[in-house]
Formats: sequence, C-alpha cells, structure tokens
Amino acid sequence: MHRREEDYIFEKLDVQQLMFLESLPVAIVIHREGSIQHANKAFVDLIGAISIQELKGKSILDFSPPAYVDMVEKRSQQLNQVGVVISPTEEKVVRLDGAVIDVEITGVSLEYEGEPSYLMIIQEHTGRKMAEEALRQSEARYRLIAENMTDLVCIIDWEGYFKYASPSHVTVLGFPAVAYEGKPARDFMHEDDRIKVRRQMDEMVMTKEGKVLKFRFKNIMGNWIWLEAQASPIFDEDGIFEHFLFVSRDITERLAYERKLTHMAYHDTLTGLPNRRLFKEKLEQALEEAKQNKKKAAVMYLDLDNFKYINDTLGHDVGDELLKQFAHRVKGCLRNHDVLSRQGGDEFTILLPEIEEENDVLRIADDILASFQKAWNIGRNLFRTTSSVGIAFYPADGTKEYELMRSADAALYQAKKNGKNMYRTFFE
Repeated sequence: MHRREEDYIFEKLDVQQLMFLESLPVAIVIHREGSIQHANKAFVDLIGAISIQELKGKSILDFSPPAYVDMVEKRSQQLNQVGVVISPTEEKVVRLDGAVIDVEITGVSLEYEGEPSYLMIIQEHTGRKMAEEALRQSEARYRLIAENMTDLVCIIDWEGYFKYASPSHVTVLGFPAVAYEGKPARDFMHEDDRIKVRRQMDEMVMTKEGKVLKFRFKNIMGNWIWLEAQASPIFDEDGIFEHFLFVSRDITERLAYERKLTHMAYHDTLTGLPNRRLFKEKLEQALEEAKQNKKKAAVMYLDLDNFKYINDTLGHDVGDELLKQFAHRVKGCLRNHDVLSRQGGDEFTILLPEIEEENDVLRIADDILASFQKAWNIGRNLFRTTSSVGIAFYPADGTKEYELMRSADAALYQAKKNGKNMYRTFFE
C-alpha cells in the first residue's frame, strides 16, 4: 500500500499517445540513453531510412556531425527526470545517404516502455539556410532561391518597412507579395508582439548577430498565424547597416503539437485529470503559499473499493468508464480551486488549499462518500461500489510534499483496514 518516493517520478507514454505521434507530419524520435527506441514515419523519411526497424537500437550520435556530438551528449545529460523541456536549438543532422541537413530540435523527457526517455521533435530548415547563404554571396542568386522556396523571405528596413516580400507570402498568409512592399510590418503584426520584436531588431544591429524570433502575423482571413523567423542584420562592406533579412515559417501547427505534448506530459490520458507529476508541482506550490500566508491545506488520497474485482469480472472497458465517472462524481464535490489528480490505476489524490477549518475538509469527504452510494450504470451493468479516503493536513501531518502524501497514504490504508467506504485522517 505504501509507495516509494521514486514511484511518483515518471509518466508513461501509452498506445493512444504513440498513435497520435505517428500521425504527426513533423519528425518525432524517442531515444533512451542515446539509443533510438521509436520513431514516426516523418522521422524515418527525414533520415532516409526504409522503416523504423532500420533505425531501432542505433545511437542518436550516428546522425550527428562530429561538431555537434558534445552538444547532443550534454543535452542528454540534462534529462535526469521526466518533464524536462529542451528549448529549440539549431543543429545539423546526417542522413543515411550522408547528406547533411539543417534542422531545429526541441523535445521533452518522458517515460517510454517503463524507462525514462527523451522525445525529440525535429524540423528541417535547409531551405532557410540556403537563402541566408545565397544573400551573402549575391543578391541575384538570393532572389532566385527566395522566390522558389516555401518559407517566407522578406527584407525589412531600419524603420520596419518591407523592401521585399517573397511570392510564398500569398501561399502562407493569403496576401500577394505586392501587398507588403512599402508597408510597415507592424500593420500585419499582433500588437502584443510589436514592442518585443522591435527591441530584438535593435539588439541585432548593436550586436551584429542574428536572432530567432517568434511573433504573430495576420493572414488574409483575419486570423493570427504564429511565425518563427531567423532574422539577420545585413551590413555593407564598410560595416554600415543596410537592412534586416527575415526567413520565416508558419509554426502554428508545431506549437499546437507542442501544447498537446505538454498536456500529455502533465495529464492522465483516460480521465484528462492532472497526473501525479502535475499534482506534485501544484502541491509544492500550494504548500509554499500556505507557509507564506500562514494558512492550512489538506491532501486526500482515495481509491475505489473492490476495483480489481470489477475490472476482472466486467472487463477493462467497464473499469475505464468507471474511473471516468468516478472522477466526475468527485469533481462535483470539490471547490473551484481544489485539484483532483489521478495517480495511476484506481488511485486519486485531491489538493485542498486555503483551508480555514479542518471540518471543512471532512465535510467534503462526507460529500464524496455520499456521492458513491448511488449505483453505477455502465453499459448494461448496474452495480455498486464505494471508495475509501485518507486525509492529511498541513502543517500538522507534514510540511513537505512527500510527507503529506505519505501521511494521506497511511490514512487511506487505515480506512481500508477498518472496513472500507469511509475516510480516516492521519492523526486518528
């Protein structure tokens, strides 16, 4: 019944989530300690392989040029726990045919097949790099490439006016290139991004170094599209500033994928509730606030009585639906700022911050138990089952996250030992 602290560390990537990753058009690869465990079709195509079987077990370093090996190794060393998000970095990847391509890599650490692993999102940027290099070599060659690439290429003067916009603007944003030329870029940019982007442009001129910028641009339908731009200040042979070069791409879908991945990392797939890692973070934050404001807080640990029997006799589909309905009933008994989390299996926890009186928590526990007295109607099955609840209070039963969880777990154990369908507090 009692759980080790490490039991709370990792979250799993399940079959449904893997199917979602497989459907993404962006390249996804999962590796563990540098060894490739899984990759979607987009990554297999990007790297020039025939199938995932050709890549499984290979070292991720096999696809890194020598100059990038140290960077990749250092990044892997940062992934000592689940939920570490790596900021986007520009790198190079070596395909199986030996071709070197420019990419942007981001990702998050998670659990895959029971082991801590790293999920990487890889996007090719070769076209953008070609345009930048062509500009340095000759204006004519630059325009030839710019007008035949899907990325948005534009030249902006010091005042922020378009001097050139590539034909790809009409494909991505709907406006023809001539609609931009001579117009201020701020007219198309979201007002919340204007000051930040202007400041970054000024910094580029001062440092004579480029930046990666993210901002929203309006399309012809009036919708805001997220763009990511590799922006570079261009100077003449005498070091006099001439203009800015922006090579941008639509990252709206990528940001949606990243939000989905972040949600997956912090929420239970079945119930949609916060998972144990997000609960741990919220509990630690609530305890810090309780300490500062000299308030009380409480944690409830609860599970379904006889859940294994129901799962075994009525089937896993009924068990899954029971867990979802269980969560719904519990949420109906809580305050708006309380946090219900699924820890795994049939185990749930509740954070109750800003408690005035301990009796307020006991009343909520009574409401939860009362909600389970009504029969469950799932499919063609009508049955009854109850719940047992363990309660721990801050600061009486612990001042640290793990102390409160341990105390609530012990109280739950006592409730089950005493006959189930009841709550027990830690001090009882």
